[in-house]
Amino acid sequence: MTDASVKKNEGTPPQPGNAVLAAEKETGVAPKTKKKTHGLKGPWMYVGPTAPGIGVQNRVYTEIPKEAEELSEEVKEVGLLFIPVKDYPMANRMLREGVGYLYDAYCKVGGLKKGDFEA
Repeated sequence: MTDASVKKNEGTPPQPGNAVLAAEKETGVAPKTKKKTHGLKGPWMYVGPTAPGIGVQNRVYTEIPKEAEELSEEVKEVGLLFIPVKDYPMANRMLREGVGYLYDAYCKVGGLKKGDFEA
């Protein structure tokens, strides 16, 4: 082994987590991280029934409303009804034909709106 190859392998490569820890140690404050919705960027279209605190049917949102995010932790179907805009033709077909996971979620959230929802 040469000295050059030993020097290359001596240090550990920088890790993203290490940079966050270093910034926290220097400033004493952890950097703020933005909560990602669905793990993807918006815009989001709500394809569920219009319901106060959840959304307006077929409206496009830049971010999912906070009330809907909180409710989606308890009722996962609420989160399913926020879709990327490019998926609207598929969602419209499911709802029109009464099949698929979006139709099931639509019916469940519709029951929630009317007070017929059972957890």
